[in-house]
Amino acid sequence: MNKDKLLKVWNLDLQSVSMSAQNIQAIAHTLNTAIKSEQLDTEYVTDVVNIMAEFAIAIVNKANEIEVEQ
Repeated sequence: MNKDKLLKVWNLDLQSVSMSAQNIQAIAHTLNTAIKSEQLDTEYVTDVVNIMAEFAIAIVNKANEIEVEQ
C-alpha cells in the first residue's frame, strides 16, 4: 500500500475515533442534564452508561488497529 493511501486510511480511522468520542461527549452532556432533573431511574442511567462504554470500547479497539497498522 502506498504512503498516500495509507495516510488516507489513517485519516478515516482517526475521524471515526473522533466521531465516537464526540458521541460519548454528547451523551454524557445529555445524561448530566437529565440527572440534574432528578427524574431518572437507575436502570435508565445504567443503560446510557453502557452505551457510552460501548463507544469507548470501539475507540480503544480502533486505536489498537491503527497502532498495529503502523
